[in-house]
Amino acid sequence: MFEEEKFVFKLVSDSSHYLYFLGVALCCWHLTGKFGKSHSSANTDKLELLFATAIAFSVSTVLGVSAFIFVLGIILSVFSALRSAREAVGLTLILYVCRPWEVFSNSEAWLQVPRQCIGLWLLSWLRELVENPRLVFKSARLSKGVALTLVFGTWCFLTTFVSKDVAGSQDYFFNTLFRALTLVAILHLTIRSVADAQRLQIAFFIGVSALAVFGLWRFHGFDQEAPLHLLQRINNDAARRLEAIGSLGNSNDVAAVILIPLGCLWAWLLSIDSRALIRLFSVGFCYLLMLAILSSQSRGALLAVVAQVGMFFVQKSNHPKKLMGVLVCAVLGSSLVASQLMGRHEDDLDASTESRMNYYVTGLYMLLNSPVWGQGFGRYPYEFERFSPLILHEWGLRTAHSSWVLVFSETGLVGLLLFACINYSVVSSSWRLRRTSPNLLLSYTGYSLTIIFLSHTWLMFPWILFSLIDLQHKFSQAPNDLLS
Repeated sequence: MFEEEKFVFKLVSDSSHYLYFLGVALCCWHLTGKFGKSHSSANTDKLELLFATAIAFSVSTVLGVSAFIFVLGIILSVFSALRSAREAVGLTLILYVCRPWEVFSNSEAWLQVPRQCIGLWLLSWLRELVENPRLVFKSARLSKGVALTLVFGTWCFLTTFVSKDVAGSQDYFFNTLFRALTLVAILHLTIRSVADAQRLQIAFFIGVSALAVFGLWRFHGFDQEAPLHLLQRINNDAARRLEAIGSLGNSNDVAAVILIPLGCLWAWLLSIDSRALIRLFSVGFCYLLMLAILSSQSRGALLAVVAQVGMFFVQKSNHPKKLMGVLVCAVLGSSLVASQLMGRHEDDLDASTESRMNYYVTGLYMLLNSPVWGQGFGRYPYEFERFSPLILHEWGLRTAHSSWVLVFSETGLVGLLLFACINYSVVSSSWRLRRTSPNLLLSYTGYSLTIIFLSHTWLMFPWILFSLIDLQHKFSQAPNDLLS
């Protein structure tokens, strides 16, 4: 019988602090939408701010100051979402990243938030469509990346029929990849210009950054009533590592996703065209996110940081192929010192490396057993012991610890080919945009390098990033469509 791995990292007594960080993120999202906005709606904005402030103040008298920030942010964001489908999607992305319904899992109202987000977007999108039916033609043409993503999703669903547990595989599909594909479809229907894509990238970055900073806040015990040692796993021999919540509860997972906003910050920080204020902001926030990565003790994330910085100079170089070779050598060389910089125990690192190699070999055996279809969507954890040559240090339902291994072990060579084509399309798009939007390739480089060693294939994060890059490239190629 499998013994469930237990964590004591829970958000109970300090959930008000979580609401504070989420509220700050929502307020930042609302404020960034005001930059470059015309003054024609200034009176409306003032009335909304006055109304939101009054409601937030009333709530804070009962629930405390943290509730004031959160209520203010959510009301202002909802007002913006009612006026614009793009703002509705931005609010949805922030909430889907921060996932408050997993913090307040006993509250039925919070559990309805994902559906309410989709409903809010649909209401706003339909209103825009009624006002200007021609808008639908701007998103009618599928971009290459989105089209491949939908084909890949269809193939993944078909593999559920070859699973030994068809019902279980289909249930897992609709609870994971299908939800990510729904967000991809919403992004496709909403983004009608480069400005739309860039605005939603900001939402994605704000959500991830809020979660990372909150993880740091808890890691250093600023708001923790319990002793610090209770923040680590029950195993007293394990070193403390930064963790988040929900699908990013694992240290390596949160470090990987932090690389997405970090790529944007490197582009601002290293560019000679950046203004002094932007550069100063980038320095401060880079410091916070790098501190989070170091606290997570993720070797892969540290290597990805080296790759991101190097890729910035590759994009600017007149001889990118030669510099790319230097970058590969630098990443390989950094791997030799990454473990020492992370400060993890040697036994822990050796066990981790040995386990990962076993996971990869097991995935290969699954592929050889069923080359075309794989073992079926979501079946790797359940088929592991049947194909694994060794049973090592971990227990329970294992995962592949590689997004690529997870693809070919569960969906076969067809799934692997489609996934490779999607990544090739994203790389091509971000490379073509390297002069105007160098942050895209940096974010992709860091995140995609890290998830080689993590099972993120069925999470929403890679698909949101891939779609935002792909859709920005789509409208960059069509100057006449840039007006929304």
